[in-house]
Amino acid sequence: MNPVGRMLFGAGELPADLRAALEAEGLALLEEGLTGSITYRNYRAPGQRSSWRKEAVSGAIAVSGRRLVVWAGRGKHIDIPRAGAYLTAIDIGVEPPDRVRFAYDAGKFNPARSGTVEVRLRTPRAADVAGLLTPPS
Repeated sequence: MNPVGRMLFGAGELPADLRAALEAEGLALLEEGLTGSITYRNYRAPGQRSSWRKEAVSGAIAVSGRRLVVWAGRGKHIDIPRAGAYLTAIDIGVEPPDRVRFAYDAGKFNPARSGTVEVRLRTPRAADVAGLLTPPS
């Protein structure tokens, strides 16, 4: 990504300390520098209100043996254990041809927030990401 894009949308890379922690947990997948968007619907948070808002972002997806991390824009949007109720609260899907979607109710992760958040990132490994995180049927 060019320097202006990095300034506007973030670098799309995990910080070195977070990357090191994920590598220590056994990194199964790491995709950085991905283009995408975040869509907020009926979103409420302290100091923020939006019936609908969409932002272009650069992001990263990391899946370790213990957790899922989705970095979008300039910060972490998702950092949850792979086992347990949090992962089942996120709708993870593939949107052809090459996008992975993480959709969740913001209130399930933080009681001070409400509304729906959808993070979409473009990666040729979208099916691999969904396959790692979706339980077999």
